Order: sequence, then C-alpha cells, then structure tokens
Amino acid sequence: MIFGWAAWERFWLPLTPFANPDVWAYLGPGLDALLGEPFREWFGQCFLYPWFLYVLLKASGTFKCITLVQSLLGLGTGALMFCCWMELGRLMSASRLPRLTFKLLGAGLAGVYLFSTATIQFERTLNPEAVFPFVVVLQVYCNLRFIRSRFIDGQPGRALLSGGSALFLSVAASLLKPSFLGVVVLANLPIIIALFRPGQSAWGKLLLVAVPVLGAVLLLVWPEYKLRQAAGSLYLARSLFSVHADLINDQIAEDLARHAPVPYSPELLAAIHADLTEALRESRGEVGKYWHTLGFNADYLRFGNAGKPSFLRELTVRLGGDEQTGNFCRYYYWRTVRGQPAGMAAKVARQFTVFYRIGRCPAYMTNKRIDLSKEYRRSSESLALQQKLLRYPPGAALVAHTEALSDSALHVGPYRLTGWINQFLSRTHLFWCVWAVLLAVCAWRIQPIRAVFGIAAPVLLLIYMYNFGTVLTLAIGHSLDVTRYSQYQFAYTLLPDFVSVWLAVEALMLFRSFLRSRQKLTDSSPVAG
Repeated sequence: MIFGWAAWERFWLPLTPFANPDVWAYLGPGLDALLGEPFREWFGQCFLYPWFLYVLLKASGTFKCITLVQSLLGLGTGALMFCCWMELGRLMSASRLPRLTFKLLGAGLAGVYLFSTATIQFERTLNPEAVFPFVVVLQVYCNLRFIRSRFIDGQPGRALLSGGSALFLSVAASLLKPSFLGVVVLANLPIIIALFRPGQSAWGKLLLVAVPVLGAVLLLVWPEYKLRQAAGSLYLARSLFSVHADLINDQIAEDLARHAPVPYSPELLAAIHADLTEALRESRGEVGKYWHTLGFNADYLRFGNAGKPSFLRELTVRLGGDEQTGNFCRYYYWRTVRGQPAGMAAKVARQFTVFYRIGRCPAYMTNKRIDLSKEYRRSSESLALQQKLLRYPPGAALVAHTEALSDSALHVGPYRLTGWINQFLSRTHLFWCVWAVLLAVCAWRIQPIRAVFGIAAPVLLLIYMYNFGTVLTLAIGHSLDVTRYSQYQFAYTLLPDFVSVWLAVEALMLFRSFLRSRQKLTDSSPVAG
C-alpha cells in the first residue's frame, strides 16, 4: 500500500523534469553527442550521470523518460531500504521485538523516505542526486548480504557475489558524487576484514577483490580517464581556491611579510592580495549570499554577479590565461595546506558542526510543500541559459512544456506525519550517533551485551560511517553551507537513525527483562528472621 501510494504521488504529476543552473554540467555532454558532436565532460564533472542522461534521451527521445526512470529508482530506493532493514533484523537473532512490529517499523522507514518532499524533488531534477541514493542504498544492501553470507552463514558463493557488487557500487557512487570518495574505504571495511580472516581460500579472496576492481577500472575509471579534459583539473583548482580563499589570502600576506621565495613577484602577490581582500569583504555583504560556517561566499569569488566579474575571472586576466590561473590556484592551495595547518583543521572542524550539531541535522531539511509553478519558473530561467538546447527537438519541447507549466497550480506535499518524524530525527541525530558508538563499544567489551546485540551493533556503526566519510570529504574539499550537500545524504542518514531507534527499544526491553528477573529473585528469596 505504501509503495502504491508513493507511486501515485509521483506519477500523477507532470513528468517534465526540473532544471537548475547546474544542469548544463550534466546535460551538456549528452546534448553535444545527440547533436553530432563528441561526448565530452563539462565543468570537470564525472561522466557517469551525463552518460545516463544521454542513454535515456537516445533511447526514448523525450525528457519525460528521465523523470519516469528516476522516479522508479526512487521507489526502488525505498524498497531497498526495507530490504536493508530486514537484513539488519537477521543479524540480531535474539531480538525481543515482535516480528510484525519490526516489519511495520521497516515499512515506516520506507514510508518516511518515499514521502519526504525533498526526495520527490531530487527525483525530478536533472542532477546526480536523483539516482545517487539508489546506488548507495543498493551498495549498503550488498554490504549487509556480504556480512551475513561471509561471517554468519558461511556461504562463500553468495559472499563473493554480494561483496564484489558492494565494491563495484562504491566506485560508481563516487563517480556520481565525488564526496563519496571518502566512504569507499570505510564502506568496504567488511571486505577488508574478510581478506585477513581465515576460512576462505586464497583464490576466493583474490576473486573477491580482482573481479570488481577490474570491472570498475574497465567500465568506470577508464572511461572517466579518457573523457576527462584539462578543464576538469582547472575546475577543481578554482573550486579549492575559492573555498579556502580566506586562508590562502592569509598565506599570501605571510609570504609578502616574510619575503618568502615563491615563483610569483611581490608586486603581483600584493595586487592579488588586495583584490582578494576586497572580494572577500564584498562576499560577506549584500553582494553575495553569506556562507556562515565558511565565513564568506565562495561562489561569489568564482562567479561574481551581474554587475561585476568574479575575482577568479579578473585573476585570469591578470595572470594571462586559464592555465596560469590553474597553476596559481593549485600552487597556493597546497602551500596553504602546508603553511596554515591550524586554519585548515579549524575549517574542517567548523564544517563538521554543520552536520553534527545538537538539535539539527541538515540531512533532514525538507520543504513542507513544493509549488510546481515556482520550480518550473526557475527551470525556464535555467534552460534559457543554453540556446543549443533549442537545436535538439526534444529540448525545444522541454522548454515549451516548462514554460506552459510555469503557472501550474499543482504542488507536492505537505506530508505532515513524515515532516514530524523528520523533525524529530533531525533534532536527535547527534544523540543517535553517540548511542551507536556507545553500543558498539559495550558490545565489544561486555560479553552479555555482545550475546544479545551480536553483530548488529558494529554494523550500525559501519552505516553511520557513510555519513562520516561524506562529511569528511566535503569538509576538506568544499563547504556544507551548501544545503544540498547534506540533503543528498538523507537515505543513508535515515536508515541508521531508524536502526538506532530500534536497538534503543531492544535495549529498553532487555533492561526491563533484567529488572523483572531481579524482582522475581528478590521475591523468591527467604526473608531473614
């Protein structure tokens, strides 16, 4: 019933997708190929999602097919979350919760995901956030199957299949969202542990790693390497420079004060320092939207505004070209990493407080209601930025449909029950993280607790590591002031939080049973005369 209702909520809406200013980084490569030009990466983005869009457009000839497929993948993500829930239940054989209650909680987990407005909104965009949750949750499911097959049931064939799939999917997820790179090692810890444990032949261990790694290299890494252009390296260098501009500015000032031997003249550095100081000041005012945790607006430094060119554009003119700008950005980023370690560490720590804060986890940020008219008006503005789209007949149809829907009265949500649950979990997320750590430590050190919770406690901690790895990568390379960087983690934030609630209920039931047994023991003991 939940999945039928969720499907209805998706498919009664128009299938015309939403677009935002970032759409051309993902749609551009496929659009080039569909117009007879070479498929090439735009703005340094990985090839996988642009290729996904290209295949769907080539096969169907309509943008509505993209929304349809992505909505089906969203429903599949909800189903996979329920499957993960059931797998986790099998890891704890001594559960005191009635089986029906446990299944209802799992259905609630899927329902909260499927009826969150942010989930539906992401599924309708032309961005990798639309399919990323499906790939990650499928990877989690394969991981859980591997853990059960390898460490509990002793089924090497199933362990080989599920473990290899988990390893391959972790690489695919990192190509969809590079912030997942920090999770690749953490997510595959069960495979790493299995390689060093007895009970499997050397050939089995070799196949477990070699087959998925070879598949990932041939199908994912090699195409990415062949398609990546020099512009990708420049995009990354500019991004790192703009996000760390305040620390880089401090490093330039220090180099000027100390007359440090650097490959740039003092006059050039002094001019850049003055311009960057002014740009940082402007980015904190009304000119740019202020990123509170970072302390300035990095996008203003990169893109400027309608009335003034960006700092990086002026830097390119000053240095004489894009290649020189990329070299300067790379040089001073790495020089700042070495010269400002305390500042870098403080920046990373501040970013962690965005996601791990008392009373609010931004992964649960979701709109109460989404008005389609507003979304399609924004889409029209974004689609107008690339006139090449009109040369592709389905693209011209997309523009026409989007403009026609700009006055639509339709809306998504609100889903009040889902909103209340999201609000509760947002406020208590840090508590559940601490609870998971304490439970894992207690299960490791105290045998009776380990006998009850078994492998479920460390597995819960493993799933929380997905958030930790993503946040760490973003904290180092970008800023979590960009809300969607937290929102696309919703699926693998919701799952462990629900599991934490379940295990907390199990702990309370265990404690109540302990108190009752002590009370019975006291009642049955002879009364001293």
